[in-house]
Amino acid sequence: MSEAQKLHVNILAPEFHINPYPFYKQLREQEPVYWSEETRHWLITRHEDVQTALRDATRFSSQSSETFVVRDDFMQHLRPIITHFSMWAVMKDNPEHKRLRGLINQAFRPENVRDIHQRARQTAEWLIDQVHDKGEMDFVNDYAYALPALLFAVEILGMDRGDLPTFKQWSVDLAHATGRIDNLDIMLKGQDALLGMTDYITRAINDRLERPREDFISYMVKAWREENKLTLEEVVAQMVLLLAGGHTTTQNVISTGLLAVFKHPEQWERLKRDPQINRAAAEELYRFTSPAQAPTRVAACDFEFGGKQILKGQGVMPMVAAANRDPAVFDQPDTLDLSREKNPHLGFGTGIHVCPGAFLARAEIPVAFETLFRRIPNVRPKSAAEDWNMNLSFRGLSTFPICWD
Repeated sequence: MSEAQKLHVNILAPEFHINPYPFYKQLREQEPVYWSEETRHWLITRHEDVQTALRDATRFSSQSSETFVVRDDFMQHLRPIITHFSMWAVMKDNPEHKRLRGLINQAFRPENVRDIHQRARQTAEWLIDQVHDKGEMDFVNDYAYALPALLFAVEILGMDRGDLPTFKQWSVDLAHATGRIDNLDIMLKGQDALLGMTDYITRAINDRLERPREDFISYMVKAWREENKLTLEEVVAQMVLLLAGGHTTTQNVISTGLLAVFKHPEQWERLKRDPQINRAAAEELYRFTSPAQAPTRVAACDFEFGGKQILKGQGVMPMVAAANRDPAVFDQPDTLDLSREKNPHLGFGTGIHVCPGAFLARAEIPVAFETLFRRIPNVRPKSAAEDWNMNLSFRGLSTFPICWD
């Protein structure tokens, strides 16, 4: 490629957020290791390379919170959010990651997730009951968000149901901050949301110290006090990570997955005939929608990768969504095939940072679709409009009106 033909892809542009996949294809084919001036990160787009970047901490360190800020003049305003992110387990390499991950795994102890499929079905049935006679709903807010939020945040973590509206706004604002890294106002709004969540969780911890319950917050407080392996700030940070990330990706798979089904008539008809979703179908929905588009890493040393010289301290984005559409790995990657068998997608991550709640998403996604199509088989989009959230990190729909007879 000549200098005059030099590839340029702006992953912060609106057209990218609306449909990133043609751009991912271009990058995979023409420049699979690409320097993005807009984000100041190397973008890695081929499946094999993305998998390597996610697993190899000797070159691709997870301690990348500083690279989150793409403009130097933003840094002085965003120190609180950067400091907080640096305490997240996903922003740590071993042995620090292992120490923090041990506490996160407490959320998914057998006593916390007992009868999870039954509880998911009960929650989904209740949500459909609330809207069934109305003939329409905003699928994002009334169902795709509400199901994982009620199941995870309320039932497993022990958050008060009445706090969900406030918590939802905090989660949206925080997610936008991680996905709109070129906009200081949005990032500051996310930082304010983070401070609100931090205060909420700190008060919840203090409450459990005085009045323990049978919930995850109480388990975490008990582990913190008895084992004394974490500071209070680290405990709060892992709680924010779980609360903010524990439902956002599942919400986006459910909502964008339904949109994908509507765009694939043969899959739509299949679900109308038989609403059962097996493990393979759930994995395919996760691959096709790839809700967590681009985790971050930072170069731990100088090294060559994909023919490019990567320098120590430079940011790296292993583009999971691009890897999940790589034709070198997936047959007809841009087609949703709910019967796809070979499906080594990277949606749940890989290596030490594989998602600890993957089994929960795998329980929620089939229940969400089975319940919807069994109870409302003639569901359809209310219009052709698509309201994407313009978020680089967590791609999803902000609203999705659907209706039925």
